[in-house]
Amino acid sequence: MIDLPVLFSTTADYYRFAVVELRREADVEKVTRVGEDAGFVQLKNGGIERLHELASSGYLRFCKHFAAVEKHATTKSLEHEDAEEIAEWAFDGIATRLEALADSGEYTPGSAISLHTWDSGQGPWAPGKVRRPLLEVLMDEGVRVVPGGADLALSVCLGEDRVTTGVTPSRYALSDWAGGRIRLASRKEQVSRAEFKLEELFTHIDLPEGDVAVDLGASPGGWTRILRSRGYGHVHAVDPAGLDQRVLDLGGVEHHRTTAGEFVATFPRRVDLIVNDMRMPPQLSAHTMLEASDLLNPGATAIVTLKLGTNNPVKQADEAMNMLSEAYDITFARQLQHNRHEITVVALRA
Repeated sequence: MIDLPVLFSTTADYYRFAVVELRREADVEKVTRVGEDAGFVQLKNGGIERLHELASSGYLRFCKHFAAVEKHATTKSLEHEDAEEIAEWAFDGIATRLEALADSGEYTPGSAISLHTWDSGQGPWAPGKVRRPLLEVLMDEGVRVVPGGADLALSVCLGEDRVTTGVTPSRYALSDWAGGRIRLASRKEQVSRAEFKLEELFTHIDLPEGDVAVDLGASPGGWTRILRSRGYGHVHAVDPAGLDQRVLDLGGVEHHRTTAGEFVATFPRRVDLIVNDMRMPPQLSAHTMLEASDLLNPGATAIVTLKLGTNNPVKQADEAMNMLSEAYDITFARQLQHNRHEITVVALRA
């Protein structure tokens, strides 16, 4: 694949920290701002495959989504174009690429392509108004457009600073949602919005195998509910505060009205999974998980959210993850759409 510039999305408050990690971990030639939560990066060596590798290994923790950039322009230079003209501009930017992919056998005309139109900051065009005429152009060209799940994705980012378009192999995108902005529906059985964090994580990783889990800092019980609904037969929910009655009524839930430290020090058996979404400094969360590691079966999984804030989060994450590596092999570390000011870390008991 040609080493095209790569569009990356992040959380708006963490854009500068995403750039810090990109410059630290990759051989960066240039970074260009697209909007409040997106930019594109040109590497001296490598492209989207390299960035995907770094993100998948936990080195790029603040990038949520990648897309190839075939064509880009300043928003100011296009601001007098209407939505239909922007759609034509976007298609012109990827038409040659589609032909090349067809010639190489990577794309068969008539096969499905995911279409992602999204915005970054306040631009002149609404994504939906660009999507409709672009969809018509693609269909006229014989492209079968689907919302997601295709091997290729056409990404059009309408940024307040720049507009980009490109075709990306979906396996390198980190998320099949435009900009990584996954949307999960609320359910009547939901007891907390924190459930979205765990649900989103399970779109990126497989549910860890096992039957017995511990949920540290469980109240009001959202993560406990998710684990029970996903097949864990018994969940030890640890929190001095109460649990939602709907969670207690599920069966297979044992509420321990104590602190995480007291529970870890006295619990007599090994378990298959420990999750921790407690509000505490990242180093303290890491310390808690180190103490809890002895409760895990060898090779079992731990999931913890590290609350970072915006005061040097790269250093905070580094320190906490270095602490975790004393007892765990880290397999995933990323700021998810539902994380706000934190990253989610997945690790295996060493």
